Amino acid sequence: MKQIVRLIENRLSRVAYGLDSVMSFFSFDCDEDLTEGEETMEAMQEKGIPDKTIKFSTNVLDDFRKNVGKYRAETGGMIASSKDSRLIDECYFDVHSRNTSGTFYYDVESMSEVFREWKANGYETNGIYHSHPIGCIRPSYHDISTALLHLRFFELDYFYLPIFQNERRGFYTMYFYVVRQETDRLNVNLEYVLKATEDGYVYAPFKKWNRDYSIKQLDAYRDGINRQTENVVNKEAENNRYFTKVQTLYPDHVLDKVIICIGTGGARSALENFARCGFRNYILMDADIVSPSNVATQGVFISEMGKKKVEVIRRHIQDINPDARVVCVDRFLDNNMSDEEFKSYMDMFPGRKPTDYLILGCTDNFEAQKRSSVLALKYGTPYLAAMMYKAGAAAELIFVYPGVTESCPRCLLGSRFEKYENGFENDVDSSACTIFATERMNALKGYIALMLLMYHEAPGNVFNDMLDSVKDRNFVQIRLNPNVKDILGIGIFDRVFTGAERYTFMDETVWIPQKPDHPSNGYETCKLCGGTGHLEELYMKWPDTRNINTRRNEE
Repeated sequence: MKQIVRLIENRLSRVAYGLDSVMSFFSFDCDEDLTEGEETMEAMQEKGIPDKTIKFSTNVLDDFRKNVGKYRAETGGMIASSKDSRLIDECYFDVHSRNTSGTFYYDVESMSEVFREWKANGYETNGIYHSHPIGCIRPSYHDISTALLHLRFFELDYFYLPIFQNERRGFYTMYFYVVRQETDRLNVNLEYVLKATEDGYVYAPFKKWNRDYSIKQLDAYRDGINRQTENVVNKEAENNRYFTKVQTLYPDHVLDKVIICIGTGGARSALENFARCGFRNYILMDADIVSPSNVATQGVFISEMGKKKVEVIRRHIQDINPDARVVCVDRFLDNNMSDEEFKSYMDMFPGRKPTDYLILGCTDNFEAQKRSSVLALKYGTPYLAAMMYKAGAAAELIFVYPGVTESCPRCLLGSRFEKYENGFENDVDSSACTIFATERMNALKGYIALMLLMYHEAPGNVFNDMLDSVKDRNFVQIRLNPNVKDILGIGIFDRVFTGAERYTFMDETVWIPQKPDHPSNGYETCKLCGGTGHLEELYMKWPDTRNINTRRNEE
């Protein structure tokens, strides 16, 4: 957990490479404070003349379209200059910020990491950008006080403070303010207004705006916030106590890994239980809404009808673990989503190696399951998929860890791939499936996920090397009905447990040995991985996984 400290000047002087002491629970409010004096009618009517001395690179302006221009008010991030402070050519959008309808709270960890990286590359971090609700075009008093603190930390005599009014489809109007220190006062000036349009970027007419603020009064205001911060420290300590019984089981660096779930409905209880373990980073991808039929099969509530599944799950995750950061992607993983877009969501959690992500394929759509598995191979991440059989009579789970397991998802499910690639359409849904079957599958899903997330990451822990014991048995089935052979034609349970009938009935699990599809193993060569068993060699192999053709031996 992050340590929150008093944000006073003598503490700042001791911080060399991190923003933690500067940015903990810093916020930008949209409510305009006029204690320094109301604008006169004459000043309001005076036409502003744009000072174009300081400019933005086109790349940065384009990035603004993709983030702050598309999202609701009170989102933003950091900006920097790589060579000339008069050209802003670097930006970082803070996807982990904690926001209200009128306040933007920075995420300490991710912003600090970006700052350190920029500093190492010789960039000068010199501004914060964020959006305000429509009509709030001036920096608030809180904005100015926060700018003063950053100005001191970065040892600058100026600070850039762009305020955005976001519009549809990424269009925006940017009010570019510059904060300058002048002895005992801060001067804040509106340099120009820039509009993003369909055709590019144009300077827009504006009314002149310039104001001075007393540094002494700003410091007094900030001291009051510091006192409130102490209460936040107590709150974080309170959050810690929720996980005291399991804190020795899950190392903190493992809890900081990222769980990416494709299709969230049936996986809901698993996701909520990951939160109970203390896992705090999630990407939830699903465009479905909660419907009446989900009440009996997915653990939803009637009060959630019509709401986005990703949003209600996010609320439950954060109600369990207040430190959780949940990115909700209100989309399906289909051909409308490029690999680049998928990777952009992963990049919202920067500074991680491939095995710091776990992709969960939890949708009943075969094409989405297939795509999620190939994306995991492309980016070198562990992969876990689960599927319930007809009427909940049995369930299957497959898992892949590049460099450890040898069989890829197509090796494991070759006949199924062939069926779908030749026009097969699945009509099996969750009808007549008990909620207990789903929960049983999710329980095993959780255990296997821990096996993948903690592999060689927690020496002495029971999960540290568990994967080594089943790395060649990465196809798993659970018998959830004693008559599964008659219902589905699956006879492996009878074969495996022959002679032990007195002690078995249902709920058994089999971990079925697997080999890569290759002539040396008695199979045709896998059309996806080549059957070599070296899945790590597939890392970044395909330009875009939407274009892989596994119907032939051509890719």
